[in-house]
Formats: sequence, structure tokens, C-alpha cells
Amino acid sequence: MAPSLASEHVFRELADGLALDMPEDRFFAKLAGKLSRILEVDHVVIACVDPSDKQIARTLGLWSGGELRDNISYPLAGSPCERVTQHEPCHFAQGVCTTFPDDLLLADLGVESYLGMPIIARDGETLGLIAILDATPLRSPELGREVLRIAAMRAGAELTRQRFIADIQENERRLNTLMNQLPGMAYQRLHDREGSLTFVSQGAEALIGHDETHLTAGAGYPFMELVHPEDRKRIQHQIVADVKKQRPYHLNYRLCTSGGKVRWVTDQGQAVLDAASRVAWLEGFIFDNTRDYESQRIQQAVMQIASSVTARGGERFFDQLAIHLTRALDADSGIIATVADKTAETRMMTKAAVIHDEKIDNFSYTLEGTPCSEVMEKGTCVVLDKVAAALPFKADAMLGWARGYVGLRLDSSNGDALGVLMVMFRDPIEDPDFITTVLSIFASNAAAELERQISDDRINRLAFSDPETGLANRAFFMARVGDVLQKAQSEDRAFGLLLMDLRRFKEINDTFGHSVGDQVLAAAGSRFHSVPLTGCELLARLGGDEFAVLVESPTGSVLIDRMRHYQQCLEAPVQVGERFFNLDLSIGGALYPEHGMTSGELFQHASLAAHHAKQQVSGYCLYDDQLGQAIIRRQQLLDDFTRALRNGGLMLQYQPQIDLKTGALSGAEVLCRWFDSERGWVSPGEFIPLAEERGLMKELGGWVLKSASQQLREWQRSGMAAMPRLSVNVSAQQLEDIHFGEEVERHTDGVCPANIGLELTESGFMHDPEQVITLMQALKAQGFGLAIDDFGTGYSSLAYLKRFAADTLKIDISFVRDMLSSSHDYTIVTTIIAMARSMGMKTVAEGVETAAQAKALAELGCDQAQGFYYARPMSAEEFASHWLCHQ
Repeated sequence: MAPSLASEHVFRELADGLALDMPEDRFFAKLAGKLSRILEVDHVVIACVDPSDKQIARTLGLWSGGELRDNISYPLAGSPCERVTQHEPCHFAQGVCTTFPDDLLLADLGVESYLGMPIIARDGETLGLIAILDATPLRSPELGREVLRIAAMRAGAELTRQRFIADIQENERRLNTLMNQLPGMAYQRLHDREGSLTFVSQGAEALIGHDETHLTAGAGYPFMELVHPEDRKRIQHQIVADVKKQRPYHLNYRLCTSGGKVRWVTDQGQAVLDAASRVAWLEGFIFDNTRDYESQRIQQAVMQIASSVTARGGERFFDQLAIHLTRALDADSGIIATVADKTAETRMMTKAAVIHDEKIDNFSYTLEGTPCSEVMEKGTCVVLDKVAAALPFKADAMLGWARGYVGLRLDSSNGDALGVLMVMFRDPIEDPDFITTVLSIFASNAAAELERQISDDRINRLAFSDPETGLANRAFFMARVGDVLQKAQSEDRAFGLLLMDLRRFKEINDTFGHSVGDQVLAAAGSRFHSVPLTGCELLARLGGDEFAVLVESPTGSVLIDRMRHYQQCLEAPVQVGERFFNLDLSIGGALYPEHGMTSGELFQHASLAAHHAKQQVSGYCLYDDQLGQAIIRRQQLLDDFTRALRNGGLMLQYQPQIDLKTGALSGAEVLCRWFDSERGWVSPGEFIPLAEERGLMKELGGWVLKSASQQLREWQRSGMAAMPRLSVNVSAQQLEDIHFGEEVERHTDGVCPANIGLELTESGFMHDPEQVITLMQALKAQGFGLAIDDFGTGYSSLAYLKRFAADTLKIDISFVRDMLSSSHDYTIVTTIIAMARSMGMKTVAEGVETAAQAKALAELGCDQAQGFYYARPMSAEEFASHWLCHQ
């Protein structure tokens, strides 16, 4: 079910605590403090496993006693943290110090409870842990577990990101070292005919035999003099052409060494522009092209991404990554895409797309049949040529030129596929290994950012959406109502509010269980979501079986039309598994400002209208003042009934039950009646539903049972020869009370249990069958009679029926009334009687009004009957004088 509002507040607080713009050097410290406040614990430990010694943990954030403490290192052995680092979330509700007596940190903190969650990298390595500790048992360990799980995912992403940055910095340091150790030369020179050198690396001496100080002394050594005379003009023209087109140059030529030898080299460089977009100098790297060619290209790509992608996260991160990906690999297109919809036809949605160095709008496409499908299945895909033929038809206009393709899968830390990182080339691919290697470096950071965004999205969904239906939840809906109300007040505009209740949902939930109930809610939410919108409209689930719709700028007729549309969407049965459910909807509506000036008034009036709609054939109702008066009258009726119940204003009547074989009295059903001084006789059809709605059935049922037992005792004292069995109706609310058996014993004190029959409706005992079975079996053992009332109108299971210990089935009046004119009803009555006989149970037919009905029932083997044919309900005095005799 949906999280409580307190849980939603915790997730919103957590979302704020995991904000992207938090300084990286304070991330874990602030996260520890935030977790301490929102989970209300004394201590929070965020630690990483020491890479050099896996048995040592180093804290990254340590919060204790309301303040941040200095980070420490501590041994894992003999501590609960050791279990956590073995991929095992641990919860010790109490006595954690006793369980781990050798853990000095626990002893120093003096804690009672502990909850820890591992921080796991994408490859499954345990990076560290997050733990909360308190001097008392944790207030909400399940909530704490979910919060720590999300925080651990975010902490893992941050720790991975920090390590990635550290790796990049280390790679840069190593690159400088490597650059000076490789048999190659980095340079900077002027863009003129001589190409005077202003900087060279130490590798110059190994490459061409000249010392770096010699080459850069004074105005700089003229570089073109080092180039073989036959190559000077060619490379000069190539450099000028590439600089003019503002693109890097890639040259192969010969250099003359100080010893007079000639060496073939590869020169990769580019022009550096000043503020006026003029060429300031040329810089590049020259190396022997017969050695370490692949290594140099990979290092250059790493340098490019490290220096070019400046965004720390968000959409700008993916945009920059796609652009510099294509540039680093000399590709013509770079795309990052994620799984958008995991249905039968999986669809992908781009996060960033660059074609010919231009960013294009994001788009979606079907995964099946594309190279991306192979990437998602196998982890990588390389197409050396003619990839355009395998691309979606709609992509032909954008990517019809593509020939080469390389794609890598982006995986989460748990190994789940998140998306695809791909590049495409106008020409066939000649060196796929180089491209794949560089892509893997890009993919690591892209996957970490995708996982962080997914984690943030999950937090928002938990805080603002309903988990069963995927609709907006109460918190989001109420905030939106407040915003719309403020806008309507300032702009003098109207808006409408609809409240919708699923009728009989509680009965479905109680009968088939919460799992089926949740699926019914999800199916109903899907139906509501399928209703075409008419402008600005927000659909939400408020909780339980209650849904709400916010409609901006409607008229009263528009609001009524929307009610009809939502009702029509449930006309077809809802299927859950192999079952079909017919759902009825009650909808109440209220309009601002006509029906209320505040959100509270609108909700109150829409709720009243929804309540009134339950009595309407249409099932919907728009609030008006007359309805308000009707609600007031209904409330007055409830108040008067409550006073009558508690002040002796109710009375009992008795309807005889006749043995169909002998015609003798076999018992009587006890019926509650109310005569009001102003209203006269009030129908049970009016006051019984009121009692059920307001939770008065337990009190009313207790009064009926107590009064019926008192009447039996009075008849016994007055010398009646034989006491009838009085059947008393038992409500679902009474059966929900685990002390119901004790209540029955107390109210029937002094009465033979065989003279009391308890009648249960099917819907009543199916709320919690196991509890009712236990209660009924205990009462049966004491001698009380048990009957199933209105049999055939609910959802009772024959498997449960056999265990209820009932001795009687009562055939509902709806079947008896038309049994002589309807073959369908006749068959049902016949079946119930035969089933009861096979189970050793008696049958009582209700609502017998004619001799023909009585005869037919007797012929079918029905045991007893009651109805106007024999007698109407009557007072105790009339019943005694007509049906009872003295000794």
C-alpha cells in the first residue's frame, strides 16, 4: 500500500539531502547528519573499506551525539559492520553490544540497536557501508531499511564518481610521466614558416637526439628544419588547410635526428586560438608510429573527456559527453539512450544525441531489430560497415549515411541494463578495438550518472506517487489543489473537484485478500487513466478505494460530463487473473467558488456529494445546497437513533419460524424496531445502514443479544412450557472483535445456549475467515446454534463453510420470492437445500408468503420457513400469547 505521510516526508527530506549541488568534500558528512535527523537516531556511520586492507573500515562521515565527529579507522572483525560488508544488510533490534562484545566502537557509543546496509559497486565489489545506531530500539526499522538502501545506492554512486575523478587525476599524472618516458615528443610551436619551438617534452632527445633546452632556447629552434626537406611543403599545406577549417591535423612524415638519421613519425596536433580567434600557436605530440600506437590514441581520448566534460551531472552532463565522445573518436554521431518502456515492444529513449557535431532533439525508437538490441543482450555490438540497413526506418532521414557502428551497454551496480552508449561513422570502421576501449572509459561514468538519476527518480516516486496505481498520491494532489486554488483566486477562475469511491471494494479485499485487492485498485487506476482528458486535469489516488480528480476551469455541466466518463470506463468488468469483478463507482463533485471558497470546504462538499451518490441510480452527484440540507437531516436521524439505542428507545419483535414437516413452532428470528415520536416507525432499512456506517453495529448487536436473552429468562420465569430458539443477527463489526465470544457469554448469562442461534452473513464472516472459524467453533462447543444468513448472495467459499461449524443455512428471500416463476431461482433453492443436507445442515427459507411456496419448499426437503404466510414480526407479548403455552 502507499507509504504514510510521515514516510513521504522522510523521502522528501532524503531527496533534499542527496541534492546534486552538494560539495563533494562535504557529501558524506552532510548525508550522515541528514540521516540522523530524518531517522531520529543517535549515531550514523558512513564508511568505506580500506582498499589496501579489507579488514579495516575508514569513516567518510561520522555523526554522533548531534554533531559531526572526526573520521576514524576501525577493524571490521568482531563487529556487525563485518557482516554488512559481506553483502548482508543487518538489523539488531536490541542488545547489539552484547552480541558483539569485542566491538570497542559499539561499547564507546553505548548503543542498543543497529541497522546497517552495504555500499556495493557496479561490479559487485563492496565499497563500504552505512549504519544507523541508537541507544533505544529503532522506531521504524522497515522505513530505515528502505532509506538506507536508497542512501547506499546514492553513496555508492558518489564514491564511484569520486574514485573515478581520482583515477582521472592519477591518469593525468601518469600521462605526464608517460609522456616524458615514451619515445615521443610533446611540443608547442609558432604557426609560421619556421615553426619556432616554445616547448618540447623530455622525449625529444630520445626521438630526435636534441635536448629539450637546446630546442627551446632563445627564440626557439625552427621546427621545420627538423622535418625532412621532401616532406616540409606537404605537411605545411596540410596544417594550413586543417587550421583554416578549424580541425586538428594528423600527419605522417620524416624527422631528421641530430645523428643524421631519418625517423618516420606521426604528428597529431591542433591550433590554439587567442581571444580574437587568431591562431596563437600549434601544439601536439610526435611519436614513432611503429610503437604504442593504440596506447597513445587511448590516452589522448581520456585527456579529451577529462578536460572537456565539465558538468557534474544532469542533462548537461550527457549532452557534453555525447559531443566530446564523437570528437574524441572522430565519429559522426554519438548517442546515449535508456530503456523507456519495458513492455512487449521495448522502447528506448535518447538522453543525448549528436549528429555531425550538432545536438538534436531527443527521440524514442523500438529496440527490436536494431544493433542496440544486440548490445542490450550481449553487452556490446560492432558493425564494421552498412549499419544503416539495420537502423529503424524512421531513422533513415537522420542516419541513412551511417556505415560503421559500435555500441556498449550501460549497467547499474547490480548488473541491470540501464541503456546504450553508441557511436556511428560515415566511413567503414578500420580499428574497432580502439573505439571499444575508449567507449568503455566513457561508459563507466555515464552508467554511474544514469544510476544516480534513477535513484533520484525513485525517491520522487516514493514521495509523490501511489505505488499500487502509479497515479499521483495524496501529498502531491493536495499540494496541486493548493496551487490551483491560489491561481483561481488571483485570476477569478473556476475549478472542480471530484471524489470517487469504489463500492464493495472492502468486500472484495476481505474476501479475496489484499493482494487481489491491490490488483483491482491498479486495474481501476489504469481504467481511470485511460479516460481522455479535457484540458488541465489531475488524477490521483488518495488512499484505500478513494480516488480524486482536479479539473481546471470547468462549468457544472462539464463536471457532470466528466463524472459520466469516469463511470463509463468501469462498465466492463475488471479482470484480475482468471477472475472478473464488476466495479461500481460513486462520484461526488464540487465547484469553486460556487460550492466552497477553501480546499477544506470543497473536499467536504464533494465528499458529501459522493456519499449521497451511493443512494442514486446514476452513481454520481454534484453538490448543491439542498444536498447539504439532506445531509443535515441524515445526521439528525443518526443522532436520534444513537440516543434511542442508549436510552431504551428501541424494541424487539419476533417472527416465528415453522417446521415444514409438523407445522409446529421451531424458533423465531429477533428483529430490531424503532418508533420515533416525530417520525413514527423508522424502517430498519434507514437506521441499520447508518449504524453500519458510523460503527454502531457492535453496540446495537450487543443490545439485541442482551435484550433477547432477558426476554427468554422472563418467559422461563413466567412458566412457559418450551423455550423457542431465538435467532439473533450478528454483524461484521461484531465479528472483527476478538473478544466477541466473551461478549456472547456475558450477554446470555442464565440462558441455555441451545435457545440462542447466531446468524452470520456471508460477507461478514469472509472479512477474516480464520478468526471467525475460531470464534464460531468455540461458541458451537458451548451449545450455541449457528446459521449462515442470506446464503447465496455473497462470496462464501465451500471450503470455509465446512469449517464454520454452522448447523443451518438460511435461503435468502430474493430466491424464495420468485422460485415458482423463475427456473433459475428454483434451481438455486434446490441446490442450496441439497448441499445443506449433504453437509448435515438444516435449511430455513425466508420470505415465504404463499401456501404454494411453503408446499414447494417442503417437497424439496427444506426444514423450516418464516414469512408473512405464517406471521408478521410481533411484540414479545403477542408472540407469547399466540405461539407459546404455559406449563
